[in-house]
Amino acid sequence: MIKKMIWFLLSAACCWAQGGGSEYERFRFPSRLEGKRLNLLYTASGKTESKGAVLFVHGSSFPSELSAGYRIQGVSWMDVMADAGFDVFALDFLGYGGSDRYDHMVQDDKVDDVPNGGRVVVRDLDIAVDLIRKQLGIDRVVLLGHSWGGTVAGYYASLYPEKVDRLVLFAPIVQRPGSTTWEPSESLFLEQTPQQRMEQFLAMVPEEQEMVLEQDVLQQWGRAWVESDPTAQERNTGSVRYPSDWQKDLYDCWNGNCFFDPEALAVPTLIVRGEWDTAFGARDAEMLFDHMVHVDDKRYVVVGHGTHVLHLEENRWALFDEVLTFIKNEER
Repeated sequence: MIKKMIWFLLSAACCWAQGGGSEYERFRFPSRLEGKRLNLLYTASGKTESKGAVLFVHGSSFPSELSAGYRIQGVSWMDVMADAGFDVFALDFLGYGGSDRYDHMVQDDKVDDVPNGGRVVVRDLDIAVDLIRKQLGIDRVVLLGHSWGGTVAGYYASLYPEKVDRLVLFAPIVQRPGSTTWEPSESLFLEQTPQQRMEQFLAMVPEEQEMVLEQDVLQQWGRAWVESDPTAQERNTGSVRYPSDWQKDLYDCWNGNCFFDPEALAVPTLIVRGEWDTAFGARDAEMLFDHMVHVDDKRYVVVGHGTHVLHLEENRWALFDEVLTFIKNEER
């Protein structure tokens, strides 16, 4: 399987390449939009024979290389999965990382008619899944989605269960029964500085608790985030620009109209969250678990002393361990 993938990388007309000092290989391929290309990170299984393929799906505001691909003390979540024997991939949605930007993001046009919410970008996820299945000669992949990316991954698994082996929902955005007065942005892109994002990360920890964000993240993540945005240098504002339709998805989900319906799921599913996560709280997780009525193999795990960005924090190894146990189909 590995030899087949290497042959594909060498023979493809477009663009696996090392970039930015990273060891990840990258493949750019056509998206749902004509002329726009997606980026897929890849690292091969560390074993002689692969145990299958894992595809990470990032959440809003930062791309794969700042999420599952971000190396803390030299090791990323993608690396851990590869060392365990999986061929590991991570998709950048349009507007993020190595994928192309929407025209309105480059032209400073904040009003545009190109939607980029979960109901739409799921088509790009399907393109990536089919590419992996074809090149590895496999029927199914393991999908692992974080935050809004978890919601998209769950929606995808409900549409194409025949293509999904197992599903991991790490702190997804899910439906809430009430209503909120919070309004989403009307702009199709948002801008934020690393300082603003880091302040949000730190504010996720309860006041009486010590900081859990890793020092590598505090010191280096922000700069890497800016470098991931090709528009940042041209704008020279020190901010990152990213799509905003995820806010509309969040608003819809929290007002009882979520595009992802857990009752439509029928694949083995793990729900995992950090103890201190309020965006995906205990009540959210319990309701999600209860509504997965057609999932025979379902698990719900809480990792202590963790927030919505647990994968960038000190207790991330407990998260990695729980996910590996599930996708290997092992018992505790």
